[in-house]
Amino acid sequence: MTASGGTHVGRVRQGNEDSYLVAESVFAVADGMGGHLAGEIASAKALEPVEALDGKVFADAGDAETALRRAVVAANDVVSQLAEDEPAYRGMGTTLTAAMIEGRRLHLAHVGDSRAYLWRGGRFEQLTDDHTLVQHLIDEGQITKQEAASHPQRSIITRAIGVAREVEVDSITIDVEPGDQVLLCSDGLTGVLDDEFIAQQLADDADADVVIERLIQAANARGGPDNITVVILRCDPDAPDDPGRARRGGAAADAGTAARGEPDSGERRRGGAPVTISTRDESGGGDWAGRLGNYGALGRDGSVAHGQGDEPERRGVAGRGLAVLLGVLVLAGIVFVGGRLLLSQQYFVGLDDEQVVIYQGVDVSIGTWDLARIVERTELTLADVPAWYQPALEDGIHAPDRNVARRIVAGAPRRGEAGDDQPGGATDTDTDTTDTDTTDAGTGDDAADPDGVGTQPADDQPADQP
Repeated sequence: MTASGGTHVGRVRQGNEDSYLVAESVFAVADGMGGHLAGEIASAKALEPVEALDGKVFADAGDAETALRRAVVAANDVVSQLAEDEPAYRGMGTTLTAAMIEGRRLHLAHVGDSRAYLWRGGRFEQLTDDHTLVQHLIDEGQITKQEAASHPQRSIITRAIGVAREVEVDSITIDVEPGDQVLLCSDGLTGVLDDEFIAQQLADDADADVVIERLIQAANARGGPDNITVVILRCDPDAPDDPGRARRGGAAADAGTAARGEPDSGERRRGGAPVTISTRDESGGGDWAGRLGNYGALGRDGSVAHGQGDEPERRGVAGRGLAVLLGVLVLAGIVFVGGRLLLSQQYFVGLDDEQVVIYQGVDVSIGTWDLARIVERTELTLADVPAWYQPALEDGIHAPDRNVARRIVAGAPRRGEAGDDQPGGATDTDTDTTDTDTTDAGTGDDAADPDGVGTQPADDQPADQP
């Protein structure tokens, strides 16, 4: 299975509130709403619980699907709590469509109107249902799909991440076949391009990155009224029918308890920043203890095999000592490689003393080794921002890539702005008439209303396809 992703701000919006995740076993698209930085923070934060599943092994398909659903629920908890804690983020939310590969199975969990499609043997099928008012009207037989494309209320979302404490998550599992393509996308693509045109691009035997670029260009040619995000997963058409025993970090795992048919290597992208990895488990994760346990078992088995007597006992002790040393070395290697991988994949905006800086990595230390480094210093200081915003900088604000981190810095509220130190006093200073988001009211292009119902751009859809 290979995967590629791309995102574009479009031709109307000033900022990109979409985020996407392309890891090794998990993939996602999130379309934020809320305006003035809040939308992109919501979408980026929603991806974190999904990304935490990357490389995990599950006993069966049911456990895997349940874990993905729980990750989406956790995303709702994170975003809704942040919206409650920070006055400037009130009313923010995001869609979330997440996929996880587990052997030959694809698990999907979904909230909102970002979509997942399956292209198989010339057939193009939508796997997710839009959580929108017009989709409800379609389901009730009150309007047709064609009428929904120009319906005046087509922008109203009925379900989203972060707008309420509880969220209902849709999920499905399908078996993946050689030659399959799975498309995840935000409504910035499907709002202006019809399914037939998208299917034609997937049917073309072109590189996935080329297809993504074509789709983004076509959406922009139709006016690009919203942010556009596309992720494509492809199953090798020459993949064997029997994937056999999975291999994780070089250690064979039983096919009954490990994810089967896992890719041996590939490219992992988080917000578009690539890094090549050589094994499925270099990012660390919960399998360390299992592998170290295997090494320990080898030592114990060796000592027993020598039988009784002083010399065998000494050999057994030596074997155990060697096993322990080997285990420590393996752990050190995993930590080092995993730390390097995390360092290259993650960004966050934080503080170096009083200066606001952009870090690459994660805000974690192992002994004296920090898994983050400063990659960019800014002119912003802690004294420049209002008191309510300072804890967010102290905790670190996650960003899917370096460009988003820069936008977070640029959009940070400054002291002296109207109501900057008053709870709920943050205001949207964006005066562009094409994007009228207002944070406090929870209304506008992409905001969530007080009842927990979000909206998407209401631009009229042109009649012709490119």
